[in-house]
Amino acid sequence: MRELAITILSSLLFFLILFFSVIGVQNSSKRLPFYHYPSGLIVNIGEENKSHWGNSILTSDLEKFDSIQDFSNINSYRLNIQSSNGTIYQEDFKLKNVRKTDVLGVFFSDLFLAFFSLAIAVYFYYSTRDALIFGFFFNFGLIILSNVFVLAFKNSIFLFILTLYLGSFLQYHLIYRLRGKEINSKWLLPQVLISFIMAMIASQERYDMILIERIAIVAHAITVLFGSINIIANVFELIRSKPQGEALLKRLLLVFSIILYVALPSSILFFDGYPWFYVHRSFFIFTYLLFILSFFYGTYRYTFVPSFVIFTPSIVTLILVGIILGTYIGAIFVLDYILPIRYLKDRWVFNFIFLFLVTAYLIPLKLKVKEFFDLWFFEKNHKLSAGINKITALLSSPLSMRKTILTINRTVKETVNVSNLIILIPGDQFANTDLRNIDFMRISPQSEIWNYFKSTDRVTVTSHLEYGIGLRETLYNFLKGLQVQLAFPAYDSSSNKKNIQAMILIGEKLDKKYFSIGELKFINEVVKISGMLLENYSLLEDEIQKRKIVRDIQTASIVDNTLRLILPSEVKGIDYGYISKPAVGISGDYLDIIPVSNTKMIVLLGDVAGHGLGTGFLVSAIKGIVREQLRNGTSLEGLFREINSFFRARYKGNEFMTLLGGIFDSTENVFKYVNAGHLSLIEMRADGQIKLHSKTQRVLGILETDYHVQELKLLPGTKLFLYSDGISEAFSERDEIFGEDTLIDFLHYNADKSVKELPPLLDIRMTQFRGNREQSDDITFIGLSFTPN
Repeated sequence: MRELAITILSSLLFFLILFFSVIGVQNSSKRLPFYHYPSGLIVNIGEENKSHWGNSILTSDLEKFDSIQDFSNINSYRLNIQSSNGTIYQEDFKLKNVRKTDVLGVFFSDLFLAFFSLAIAVYFYYSTRDALIFGFFFNFGLIILSNVFVLAFKNSIFLFILTLYLGSFLQYHLIYRLRGKEINSKWLLPQVLISFIMAMIASQERYDMILIERIAIVAHAITVLFGSINIIANVFELIRSKPQGEALLKRLLLVFSIILYVALPSSILFFDGYPWFYVHRSFFIFTYLLFILSFFYGTYRYTFVPSFVIFTPSIVTLILVGIILGTYIGAIFVLDYILPIRYLKDRWVFNFIFLFLVTAYLIPLKLKVKEFFDLWFFEKNHKLSAGINKITALLSSPLSMRKTILTINRTVKETVNVSNLIILIPGDQFANTDLRNIDFMRISPQSEIWNYFKSTDRVTVTSHLEYGIGLRETLYNFLKGLQVQLAFPAYDSSSNKKNIQAMILIGEKLDKKYFSIGELKFINEVVKISGMLLENYSLLEDEIQKRKIVRDIQTASIVDNTLRLILPSEVKGIDYGYISKPAVGISGDYLDIIPVSNTKMIVLLGDVAGHGLGTGFLVSAIKGIVREQLRNGTSLEGLFREINSFFRARYKGNEFMTLLGGIFDSTENVFKYVNAGHLSLIEMRADGQIKLHSKTQRVLGILETDYHVQELKLLPGTKLFLYSDGISEAFSERDEIFGEDTLIDFLHYNADKSVKELPPLLDIRMTQFRGNREQSDDITFIGLSFTPN
């Protein structure tokens, strides 16, 4: 009821404002006893003039009559009338006084039809946000309304011709929409400009009746052409798909409605307007009322889906059109009334200069408008900006693929308030990766749905497919079953061609509202970032698979350098225990324990992105760098800077590493450490109280960074724990995550155990947690206890 009330009231308000703004400037005057077009065609209004319906006033007589300024002493006028068979007859017509309010009674049925069409347009907008169907019926209402103004007041030629041409071009777009295809918006600006130019010509040459008639004939011809194509295309789809029951009835009614729409223009082109201008006008009203109702019924299931969105390029195009038209009209007004310039009074000179300026500055103007939209609708929205910054940070974050996707999903849901986000990928991508429980969906790369997505480079709107049949109907049912509203393609940027590597499926909004321009911009940026992340993970997986082929060749030496720790000599006041289990035979976790003196010891635990042979090489290289720098007396901060420089110089940001390292000093009772993007340092005091030290700095290998040491005072009986994400991100058979909380609960439960006893107990606990599920990431854990001298 709310939507219906809004539709009726807003349509009525707009209609009354538009109507009375026009008749308000009209004067009561004498006129001929019938209504006619500027071409002289007498329309079928008024039973007393029925014998003249469909006939035409000779142009010369009409021009003479229109040139009369004062009708005070003229009560009748003789006109030469040409009948439909070509014969000419004369008749004296008695002039009558017409009040402007008389128009309401004479054209009541026309005004009702215009209002009804505008109401249908507003209804489509409020219920579906379908800009095309809204524009089509809105334009149709304006055609009828401007037709009344032309007949009643001999003005609004500009609006009448403009809407005629826009209606013909909207018929072209309906060819795509009613077959479930995306609209090619690149023709929108030329079509609007052509309509505007033809309307301007007709308005400027409004006394050239023959020219105006020819301009209108061209608009009717375009309407018939595109309408015929629309009918043929829909009949072809009807024969090919063979719908049944109600679907068949709707399709037939839709074709019937298009036939009704092009019937009048066809009769004007081929049958001199027969029967439209020769029978009672109620036939005209009934026909177009039937057109509106049959079209509405033929598409109502489609239009009830509240999910149409207007994308920024279309809005930018409309704004550009408005700027250009407004500038042109304003310039004409200035030149004619305020600042007349003699050389520009000739319209062709001004038109040439204006066209040159538009051509020269169209691209810069478009960029400025786009920048304005980005600033106004996106950058000023703090929620959207914060969301995109959070997702952008993932590009340099040392998170696993699982955690990255979960973070993106959660951020998008919270930012734009949608029900879900699904990443659709072909089945052969990430074949060796466990994608359960992270909103991934595999689809056969040979399926017709995936082939459809590969064949289009546009955003797919689920509601646009609602009225499609065949493949589009299958795709609609697939997306609607997932409660998906938009499907964005994520491209492979490493290729020169636009290869789609995934589809980002955006769910329906929870508040049942529509996406704003800023939200669409946000989603588009998220899709780009997601594409980059997927590409990085895909390259990483490919590299891992290549390196696995030669893994066994050098396993022995790599294992010797990565798994066998050089045990330190006895360090007073410090005890430790650890576990290090690689996922694929070669660990990507770096664990090193290095004695400095009898009272000092360095502990390092890091995680190189990925796991396997390649990361094993990196771990081995890092171990060599660390020991070389320590022999040279490098400080802890300097050690981190050297490792960072190694990554940046060697891998140019394509490889990175998290690292937590520190120096135990049992004489000063302190632990000095640096955390470069690694997981929290866990501190457990003698009373069992646990504290997390989560302050970190930038990961190694991304940007030049000045690392700083943090200092932790140690109390007697204090234990410190360092671990890798293979522990916190382990999954059970039921896709439950082990998590940091479970690890802390384990430490609380075993608070009385020594640091040497904890690692094997943790290994048993994690094995029980995983069940039959294989270990998916490298596991490293080390516990250290401190006893002061």
